[in-house]
Amino acid sequence: MNSPNSSIFINKDYNPIIVSVILRRYWWWVLLLVGLFMSIAFFYLRYTKPVYDSSMIIQLAEKDQGKELLEIDNVSKNDDISTEIELLRSQLLFEMAISKMNMNVSIFAEGKILTEEKYHQSTFTILPYALRDSSLCDVPIWVETTENGKVKLFYTLNNQNYSNISDVNKTIRTKHFDIAFKVQNWDILKQDDAANKLYFTFNNQKSLASRLIANLEVNPVDVNAKTIELRYNGNNPDLCKDIIQSVATTFFSYDEEMKRKSADNILTFIQLQLDSISGELKDSKDSLTDFQRNTGLTDPENTGGSLADNMSKFQDMLFDLENELATLKMVNSKLRSEPNRLDIYRLIPEMLGKSFEMSLTKQITDLNTSLERKEELLTNVTENNSELKNLNSRIQSKIQSIRRSVEVIQERIRAQINVINAKIGSIEGEYLKLPQKKMEYNRLKSLQDLNEKYYTLLTEKKVMYSISNAGYTSSNRVLNEASLNPVPVSPNRRMVYAGFVFVGFIFGFAFLFFRYITYNEINTVEDLKQLLPDKITILGNIPQLKENSEFSQLMVHTNPKSILAESMRNIRTNLSFVNANAQVIAISSSISGEGKTFVALNLAGIIALSGKKTIVIDLDLRKPKVHLGLNVPNERGISNLIIKQAKLEDCIRHSEIENLHFISAGPIPPNPSELILSDSFFEILDMLKSQYDVVIIDNPPVGLVTDGVQILAKADVPIYIFKAHYSKRIFAGRVRELFDMNQISHLNIILNGTKAFKGKYGYGYGYGYGYGYYEEEIKKKKKNN
Repeated sequence: MNSPNSSIFINKDYNPIIVSVILRRYWWWVLLLVGLFMSIAFFYLRYTKPVYDSSMIIQLAEKDQGKELLEIDNVSKNDDISTEIELLRSQLLFEMAISKMNMNVSIFAEGKILTEEKYHQSTFTILPYALRDSSLCDVPIWVETTENGKVKLFYTLNNQNYSNISDVNKTIRTKHFDIAFKVQNWDILKQDDAANKLYFTFNNQKSLASRLIANLEVNPVDVNAKTIELRYNGNNPDLCKDIIQSVATTFFSYDEEMKRKSADNILTFIQLQLDSISGELKDSKDSLTDFQRNTGLTDPENTGGSLADNMSKFQDMLFDLENELATLKMVNSKLRSEPNRLDIYRLIPEMLGKSFEMSLTKQITDLNTSLERKEELLTNVTENNSELKNLNSRIQSKIQSIRRSVEVIQERIRAQINVINAKIGSIEGEYLKLPQKKMEYNRLKSLQDLNEKYYTLLTEKKVMYSISNAGYTSSNRVLNEASLNPVPVSPNRRMVYAGFVFVGFIFGFAFLFFRYITYNEINTVEDLKQLLPDKITILGNIPQLKENSEFSQLMVHTNPKSILAESMRNIRTNLSFVNANAQVIAISSSISGEGKTFVALNLAGIIALSGKKTIVIDLDLRKPKVHLGLNVPNERGISNLIIKQAKLEDCIRHSEIENLHFISAGPIPPNPSELILSDSFFEILDMLKSQYDVVIIDNPPVGLVTDGVQILAKADVPIYIFKAHYSKRIFAGRVRELFDMNQISHLNIILNGTKAFKGKYGYGYGYGYGYGYYEEEIKKKKKNN
C-alpha cells in the first residue's frame, strides 16, 4: 500500500482559517520577495546603459510650374512616400550620412562592468592622419598616462604586441598609423585613466554603419501631408542628435541629385528610343504584309472555328458508337445456355434509340416470350415433357441467332469507329499546322501594334516631361529640428521600480496562494469535521506538551490536575457515551509519530486510575514503543505469545499504576502481518478479556500497512489518532477509504498535540465531540451532568 504522503493534496475551497494560518506564517515572504525584486531593480538600473533619443520631422514637398500649363500631374512626381521612407532606412544613405560625420575614430572608456563610448565627451581627442594597415580597424588601441606627462599607446595586431610612448598634443607616428593626440586638461585625463581603461579604435565605415543603423527609426507621420519622423536611440545624446541631422541633410542632397540625374536620363532615353523605334515600326508592317500574301491566311480565327466544329461532331459520333458497342457486349454476356428471364427482359429497354433497335428488339422479345412459356410449363409438367423439350430447342436456336446478329452488328460498328478515328486524326493534323500560322500572324501583328503604341507613347511623354521638368523644383524642408535630450528615455526609473515591486507582490501572493492550495496540515477539530465522513465521532483533544521526550511516556498519574490528565478524563467520559460496556479499544493512526502509543498509554492509565483493571498490548510489531514508554526491556511479548514460545502470565508486566498492566511487542518477527491476523492472537485476546475490564491495543499505523484494519474493525471502540501541525489533510482520505470499502462501520477520532488556550478557569482546553451517530446523546448527557 502506498504511503499517505504519496499523493498531493490540493485545497479547492475557500477556508478563512487556512488563510489566516498562511498569512501568519508566510506574510514576511511577500516583503522578502518585494525587497528582492527592488534589489534586482536597483542593480538593473545601476548597470544598464541609459538610452537617449533625438527626433526630427521632415516634409517632402515639390513645386511644379509646368502642371498648370499642361493641366496634368507632374510626370516625375510621386504622391506615395514609401519610396522615400525606404531610402531613409537604407544602408546606402546611412553610410553616406556616417561618412559625413567624420567618425573615423571612436573613443571608449571601459569600466568594471560597462563600456561607454565617449562621443564628444572624451578627455582627449584623436586626429587621424594616416592608416597604413586596414586590418587595424576595430582593434582596441589602449591609452595609459605616464608620470612624466606622456601617453603610452599599445595594441595587439596579428598576435603581435606593439607599443609607443609619445608626448601629447603632437603627431604620433607608428608603423601602422599617424595621429595627433590632443589633450585639453592633463589632470582630468589622469583622473579618467585612473577610473577607467581608455582606448580608441579606427572605424571601418561599413561596419560602423551596420552597428549604428539598428537604432534608426523612420515612420510616416501624415501620409497626405507627406511628413516623416526620423528618430534615433543611443547611449549618447550628442551622437543621437548628430546622426539624425546628418541623415536628414544627406537625404535632401541625395534626393535632389537623384531627381536631377533622373530627369536628364529619362529625356535622353526617350530620344534614343524614338530614333530606333521608327525603323522597327516600318519593318514590322512590311513583315506582316508579306506573311499574309504568302500564306493566304487573312483571318486565323474563322479557320480555327470550322475545324473545332468538325472535331466536336466526329467525337459525338464516336461516343455514340462506343456506347452501342458496350450495349452489345452486355447482350452477349446475358445470353448464357440457361438465360435468366428477368435478365433478358431488362435487355429490351437497352435497345431503344440504338441503330440496331429494329434488328435485335424483336428477337430479344421473342426469346423473352419463350422463356415465359417455359416458366409456365415448368409449373405443370416435368422436364421430360415433349413440348418443353421442343421449347428448349427453340430457345437455344433463338440464342444462337441473336449471337450471330450481335457479332455482325459489332463488326459494322467497329468499322465505323475506325473510319471516324481516321477523320479525327486528319482534323488534328490540320490543327497542329494551324497554330504555327496563327502564332506567326499574331506575333507579327502584335509586334506592329506594339511598335505603333510605343512610338506614340514616347512622343507624348517626351513633350509632357520636357515641359513638366522645366517647371519642377524640390522643396523638402525640416519641420522640427533634431533635439538634444539630456534625459534618458530608457530605463525609466519609476517604471522599473514600480514594475519590479509589482512583480515582487505578484510572486509573493503567488507564493501565498501556492502555500494555500497545497496546505496539507490538520490543526483543529474543525479541520477534521470538514475532511472526515459524517459517521465518525470526535472524542476530544489532547494538548501539546511543553516537555519534549524521545519516546511516548505514561504521564497522567504524575500530575492528576494537569491539562493532559483533564483531557484524558474527558476522553474517558466520552468513551462511556460511545460504548459504556466497551472492553476492547484499538488505537491506530496513519503513520508513525502521530501519538497513538502516547494516547494508548495515558488513556489506559486514566482508565486504570478510575478502578478498572486495564492492560495495554503493543501490537505494532514493526516499530514497538510501549516498552520504551514504560522503561522496560522488550525481551518477550505478544510475538512470543502468538507463536507459543511463552506463557501469558510470563509476558504480562505491571506498571507504576496499580490496575494497569501491559504486554510489550517482543522480538520483531519477519512476518508481523501473519502474526497479527492469526487465530492465535484472537485466542490470546479472548483470554485477556476474561481477566481484564479493558484491553487497549496499540495498533500498527493503517496508513502504511493494512494488517491493523481488521483489529480496528473487531474492536468495541476503534480510535484513530491525528496530530495537529503534523498529520496531513490527505490522511483523512485513508479514513474515507476505510468507510468506502466497508472495512469499518464506525470510528472515533482523537486530535493530539493541539495548543491550549486561556479560558474562564485559567488554562483550559477545548474539546470536540462526536458529530456523527452519538452527537445528540453526548450533548444531552453532558447537559444533565
